[in-house]
Amino acid sequence: MGIFFVNMKTTIIQSITGGLVVVVAIIFAGMLAFKDILPYLNGWKRMVTIAVLFLYAAYRFSRIYKDFKKVQ
Repeated sequence: MGIFFVNMKTTIIQSITGGLVVVVAIIFAGMLAFKDILPYLNGWKRMVTIAVLFLYAAYRFSRIYKDFKKVQ
């Protein structure tokens, strides 16, 4: 029973960290989409970077959601 609580605590910590990664990835993708913060990133490279950031955020969010469903 003690191992379950330790595993649950690490799952919560991993979920919080993953949630922060999701937020940072979405904010950075939004900044790339609407501001010219990296002038050397133009055209298709910018679009690919934005798409990769959104896909990564979606992937991390799905893992967090799956972990919360497993705990409940």
